[in-house]
Amino acid sequence: MGTFNSPRSRYASASALCAAFILLPYLATYYSPDALRLLSQSAFSPYLNRTSGNNSHLNRTSDDSPHLNRISGNSSHLNRTSDDSPLVNGTSGNNPLLNRTSDKSPLLNRTSSNSSSQVSFQDGTSNFTQEELGNLQGVLKSASFRNKTVIITTLNQAWAANNSMIDLFLESFRLGEGTRDFLDHLVIVVLDQVAHDRCISVHKHCFTLRTEGVDFSGEKFFMTDDYLKMMWKRLDLLRIVLELGYNFVFTDADIMWFRDPFPHFSTDADFEIACDKFNGNPTSLANLPNNGFVHVRSNERTINFYKFWNKCREIYPGENEQEILNKVKLKSNFRKIGMKMRFLSTKFFGGFCQASRDFDKVCIMHANCCVGLVNKIRDLTLIIEDWKHYKSMTDLEKQLQKVRWRAPRACRHSFRG
Repeated sequence: MGTFNSPRSRYASASALCAAFILLPYLATYYSPDALRLLSQSAFSPYLNRTSGNNSHLNRTSDDSPHLNRISGNSSHLNRTSDDSPLVNGTSGNNPLLNRTSDKSPLLNRTSSNSSSQVSFQDGTSNFTQEELGNLQGVLKSASFRNKTVIITTLNQAWAANNSMIDLFLESFRLGEGTRDFLDHLVIVVLDQVAHDRCISVHKHCFTLRTEGVDFSGEKFFMTDDYLKMMWKRLDLLRIVLELGYNFVFTDADIMWFRDPFPHFSTDADFEIACDKFNGNPTSLANLPNNGFVHVRSNERTINFYKFWNKCREIYPGENEQEILNKVKLKSNFRKIGMKMRFLSTKFFGGFCQASRDFDKVCIMHANCCVGLVNKIRDLTLIIEDWKHYKSMTDLEKQLQKVRWRAPRACRHSFRG
């Protein structure tokens, strides 16, 4: 007790108390309740990014966490998200931790007149100019329906040729039951100039996604380097769509649409995905998902999940997004995000891996478990012909005859070369 009451101890205690009062306002500024809440919800991003005071419109990220920006100095052009893009919550007061974007473009930073006109994708491999983001927003707005929902597919030169994949894809909408009107809400994301020219000749909602130095025009064979680049590019675009506040159904162009899928979507799920193999339980993580058909609602959980998903490719290099999804869905970090994930039954959302046998209920048929554009086109042509035959039958004929898909044929042994 005598030591504690000594003049030196009293001086040290007083100094510590003064320091606490001096530092407290700064700690409160950098670690507000909103900021702490955001950090606690981000299971994959425990660190903050810093930008320099002289160049605060560009994100200088650390290797560990490219997701949150920390701005030094008295930066006045902070980012603010709109209600449609709830990843980061705008706060009042002088809190330099959180970014604010304008209501019209929640991905664009308010910057000084000398700022860059490009906004980087999270993975740093590509850029969107302000013009490109504006074009994307315009296409999404004109195509959206059902509370800001769009249908999205991607197209490159190989799949855009006459009498090729895009023709089968669009024909299925016209032949399906209650699917023709969905063409008014379909956005085709084209990856090269040839695909762009074909798209604008057959469809009204086209958006060009380019990557400098990467050629996406040719056929991308499964698991090649170009194939992986195309899959990850697609995944990151979908994150951008979510951040812009749009829900989406993403569909590969080798999927035939025969009925309205929306009645089969869960009312409370954040993320729903088709399966190569479905075990009968829509919540079972043992299902084998296929990323070629997903229904995603835009909210903080799904945006965080797409960032997490993209970041995981650094942990599993050389693997595609679907393989990584199969792994990360079992990880504790995935569960911490809190996203409600559901798996779609192959009874309604079938494919060559596990076909839907009920012609009266099938919504889509996917040329999955198949390698090679020629093989896919041959078998999907059979699928279209079988659907036409089914539609031409009378109710009595449908009762008396058992209708079956003739495909897969060419695709059945495509993995064997």
